[in-house]
Amino acid sequence: MANSRNQSLRENRNMRILAPVLTLFAATAAATAQSTSDTLIKKDGSNLRGIEVLTLKLNEVKIKRGDKESDVPVHQVVAIEWGNVPDAFQAASAAMKRGDFASAAEQFGDAANAASRVLVKTDARFLQAKAAVAAAASDPNSATSAVGTLQAWVTEFPEHWRLPEALLLLGRAQRMAGLTAEAEQTLKDLSDRGGREGWGPIWSARAKYELAQTMMAQDKALEARGAFQSASAAADTAMSGAGADNAELRAIKINSKVGEGETLLQEKNFQNAYDYFRRMASGDDPALAAAGKAGEGQALFLGAGPDALDEVRRAQIALAEASILDAAAGEASAKANYFLGKCLLALGREREGDSFQQRAEAYFRIVTRNYPDSRWAAAARQELAK
Repeated sequence: MANSRNQSLRENRNMRILAPVLTLFAATAAATAQSTSDTLIKKDGSNLRGIEVLTLKLNEVKIKRGDKESDVPVHQVVAIEWGNVPDAFQAASAAMKRGDFASAAEQFGDAANAASRVLVKTDARFLQAKAAVAAAASDPNSATSAVGTLQAWVTEFPEHWRLPEALLLLGRAQRMAGLTAEAEQTLKDLSDRGGREGWGPIWSARAKYELAQTMMAQDKALEARGAFQSASAAADTAMSGAGADNAELRAIKINSKVGEGETLLQEKNFQNAYDYFRRMASGDDPALAAAGKAGEGQALFLGAGPDALDEVRRAQIALAEASILDAAAGEASAKANYFLGKCLLALGREREGDSFQQRAEAYFRIVTRNYPDSRWAAAARQELAK
């Protein structure tokens, strides 16, 4: 009996000693699992899974797999997916995908507060600012706040791998906030630093295209036309060695050509704009043809007087053709659907029947739902808010 009691006492004592050890082991194992569950997505299509991201610098990402550390050049990296992020981070990412940018900004802020890893906390703060800029497209009053958030992030993390994108977004936010001189300087600095510090020629193309948009925002059509041409040339230069960036660079090139035509619209030179877009639509490139047709419809609609409803009908036909030609369902489709809605409103009940307004709203919802990142989404939201 005594031996049994002594054995039980020894077992209880051992369990009391062992319990903290097991707890510590479990915590260590959990921390190890958490730190080795990141995924690095590369431009060549490969993924590095089960790694721990250690540092994120302007030119390299340091990772660890097992006991081995290695560096990955930033120009090879598309994205990093963090392991074991707070629930708010996942909710914010989902909100971004569906175009609910205001909610995404709020939830990324919650994720930044909840994250235990410094790298995740820093990334969540950046994504919060990115979502805020996207939200400001339809709420210009919030653009000033986004500028402040981005300026603070850039100052605090001047060597972070996301710095070039942060500068691009800062220039965009400054433009939307009406700080056009500051936006021009930010974007020129981005273009210069991209070449000087080896960030890759794609950053020059991105910066020049954003700069052209800044010129347009100031009604500087002539200067904007030159800037769009410069962005197109920069995209051509970058495509000569960009590899997996070619899809984005091609989009920049097409959008820059569209921008050239839209500078003519800004000058109210509707016939020249129509002729420009018609030439674009007549080529063999389907993407350019779709963009050209969308531009034709835009020029016809904007150039039509209040009684020129036949011109609005012509615009409808061109816009419908653009939607069909745009196999990639990109910016041309977003523009086409937006202006198809505008055409219905212009034609009204007499030409389109009692349901004209509901059908117009359906087009605007297509834009906001399917093309939330498009510049036409903000315009569509404004129409829906009327």
